[in-house]
Amino acid sequence: MSTSINNFEEIMVVRNLMTIILAVSALFWMGLYLVPEASAAEQRSALIADGAGKALRLWYNEPAPDSDAGWVNGSIPMGNGYMGVNVFGGTASERIQITENSLYDSVAGKGLRRTGLNNFAEVYLDFGHNKTSNYERDLNLNEGVSHVKYTQDNVEYSREYFTSYPDKVMAIRLSASNAGTLSFTLRPTIPFLGNAKSGSVVAKGDTITLSGVMSHYNVKFEGQFKVILEGGTMKAVNRKSRGTLAVTDADSAVILIAVGTNYQFDPKVFLTTEDAEKLDGFPDPHAKVTGYLNDAAAKTYDQLLANHRADYTELYDRVSLNLGASEPAIPTNEIVDAYPAGDSSRYLEELAFQFGRYMLICSSRAGTLPPHLQGIWNVYEKPPWSSQYLHDTNVQMAYAPAFSANMPELFESYVGFFNTFVPRQRLYATEYIKQYNPAQLDPSGDNGWSGPFWTNPYNVTGKSPVAGFGTGSWIAQMFWDYYDYTRDESLLKETVYPVMHEQANFVSRFVKDVDGVLLADPSSSPEQKLRNTVGTTFDQQMFYENHHNTLTAAKILGRSDKRLDIYETQLPLLDPIQIGKSGQIKEFRQEEYYCDAHKVLDPHHRHASMMLGLYPGQLINRKTPAWLDAARTTLSLRTRSSNIGWARAERIAMLARVYDGEEAYAYYSDLLEGNYMHNLFNDHRGDPIFQADANYGATAGVAEMLLQSQDHVVSPLPALPDAWSEGSCRGLLARGNFEVSVQWSREHASQMEVLSKSGGTLELRYPNVAQAVIKTSEGQTVDFVAKGSDQVSIETTQGKTYVVTDIPACIPVAAPSNLKFTTDGGSDQIELSWTGSADAASYNLYRAVGNTPDYELIASNFAGTRFVYKAADLKQIDQMTLKVTAVRANGRESDQGATVIRLLPTK
Repeated sequence: MSTSINNFEEIMVVRNLMTIILAVSALFWMGLYLVPEASAAEQRSALIADGAGKALRLWYNEPAPDSDAGWVNGSIPMGNGYMGVNVFGGTASERIQITENSLYDSVAGKGLRRTGLNNFAEVYLDFGHNKTSNYERDLNLNEGVSHVKYTQDNVEYSREYFTSYPDKVMAIRLSASNAGTLSFTLRPTIPFLGNAKSGSVVAKGDTITLSGVMSHYNVKFEGQFKVILEGGTMKAVNRKSRGTLAVTDADSAVILIAVGTNYQFDPKVFLTTEDAEKLDGFPDPHAKVTGYLNDAAAKTYDQLLANHRADYTELYDRVSLNLGASEPAIPTNEIVDAYPAGDSSRYLEELAFQFGRYMLICSSRAGTLPPHLQGIWNVYEKPPWSSQYLHDTNVQMAYAPAFSANMPELFESYVGFFNTFVPRQRLYATEYIKQYNPAQLDPSGDNGWSGPFWTNPYNVTGKSPVAGFGTGSWIAQMFWDYYDYTRDESLLKETVYPVMHEQANFVSRFVKDVDGVLLADPSSSPEQKLRNTVGTTFDQQMFYENHHNTLTAAKILGRSDKRLDIYETQLPLLDPIQIGKSGQIKEFRQEEYYCDAHKVLDPHHRHASMMLGLYPGQLINRKTPAWLDAARTTLSLRTRSSNIGWARAERIAMLARVYDGEEAYAYYSDLLEGNYMHNLFNDHRGDPIFQADANYGATAGVAEMLLQSQDHVVSPLPALPDAWSEGSCRGLLARGNFEVSVQWSREHASQMEVLSKSGGTLELRYPNVAQAVIKTSEGQTVDFVAKGSDQVSIETTQGKTYVVTDIPACIPVAAPSNLKFTTDGGSDQIELSWTGSADAASYNLYRAVGNTPDYELIASNFAGTRFVYKAADLKQIDQMTLKVTAVRANGRESDQGATVIRLLPTK
């Protein structure tokens, strides 16, 4: 197994030792014996930051308060897809709150708090322990297991909790240090009983059955709670349908919990118009829940725990992050409170990254409903925004870390849900084509599917002016990522391509010719006040991304579907990027200067929907440098003023995509300081209102700071901030199904490792990588093709690992700044000046005319900080972007430059 290493000095010693060993035999790597014949699925990155090396845990020296505030700020969240659980850790009475994502009421009312997802159960373990000492509770992220321990009357009591996906139960083990001293009462209750919800709790033998009905959709629900004792006695008591189990003088006990409803993944749920009839014909959950419980009870507790650990760690252990932090001696609530002062900051940054991965493992498992706005956790009768699925960023942010943080199979949860509601979306698509572009209607109904704004487990809305139809293509982007990160062609053929092709079918019929380009009409940019306009950047970029991905997938699969030629003809006419007079990417076509359209736009809006081609899309990248500079300008204009948690998380990734590690880190710090609560739930905007998307999104954002591949070039450490000058990460996933690990010191990669899980060409970019030593993990020299000094191309073999060492350090060239016009009279000559770079031996000047994605070089290798640019067409060009870069004496050019927008002067 991998050697545990807890500090950077030890890392450096071991790294140097490994270099020697690789040169000799390469049989061992950090204590891991490498078997060349092992399959790609069996191989794991062997670099230093092994997850077992450091305990990442949330821990506290007191229980969470028994209140809604205690739930949102202090309870420990757990889950297995089948249920979400919040554990409070009380001693007089333990409270365990359970959520089941299909337990829905009607979505009634307006505003923040509306009925919708309901609290499934409140479960109490009454101990009567009021004089305790040495209290501690924790959540161990390395194992997905929670603990409580304390002393009462010289007896140490302990509890261990886990939620098992393979066995579909929650298991709790209660222990006492002295035999015969464990006594408690198990008391499950049904919250919010009333007109909308009825039920009873009945105890019999060693089991309590909690069951009832949510009346609006006729959701039948059931939970079963089984107690297995060692020693002692147990008595079932029923009073007014409130069953309890009283345990006296036991040595230890195990409690198993299983829950379920009569909800099923069946398109009839969405196609049936009468709410009360949506679940007609589905079986009562009793047999299902009984089966879960009986199957689990047939195993020992240790077997259940082993099953859980094997399932959980197979996902969790794929990725680790080491920023050099040691385990703090203070509880997590104090770590969170101390973060603004910088205390234990690296540990919290590591912890929050892995906590987002933990939450997705808890809330998104195949065969279960996907995570909603609150993930899989809800304590309320009227949860925030009804705990629905919003497709104008929230669902997409939930799944962003599934791919980059190396858990792609967790997307299966959404695939199952999508396949359930998409038949309804096909009907909507036909309705909208008939309404908005009837000349393109296929009368037989082959009109693709349209994207929803929101949905819940029972209903999916029609169109909404709050967001444009680009939501559908954004959903399809997630499916493309599912393939692009895994490169599973059977998955592409059977699951991904049909989704993208049908979405492109709808889009191809929906767009209209407007002045020679194809635009969405009507069109909205998510949640901005200017609505039902034409051709918002949100819609156009998403349409473009999906058309492009569909055509790419068709070529991979060798498809010749009849509408592919239409998509290919339409693609260049979708016009995804418009550059405004402030140098920004426009959000609206009628916008000239930043956010001036109709004077209703919020310049600091939480959504940055005109930037989706930058992230999570692939449209804006190093191959489109003019657009990349415009994206950088736009993010600067948006400012850091929003305190919305998910918006901060999204900007981490967007800023990483423009290679601004310092600003990306600033947003991560803002998020941890301003939005993370004591249990690491995101409070959304300081209310506190829990919303899970920032937790998922923060993990994805940090992953983008450490690894990118949006242009299908694997790029380690593209946005590393100064604060993370030393560290390592292991197992991040790049497009092409490359698993990447990196160790760095003084902000420079000392070692990189790439596991090729699918084979194919590896394009690897890092400064001076072409001068590095590249070998397989067995020590064989690797042939590669250098593409300049900073990129190499390697033909990889599936299952092989490629190790890059001895990378010469590269000092970036400082860019010039403050580019401006000294004179510009609208003639064929302009004079420019700028603040010089101390690294520059010379400068280059570029221009990008109008909305073009790339720059053209117009002058090179000139000295000084002033330049007179002459061109015959300057009098005809309405708008261009000019850019000056610095060039060092060795020929290396600054990564960025100073830009200025030149507008043709009005006469």
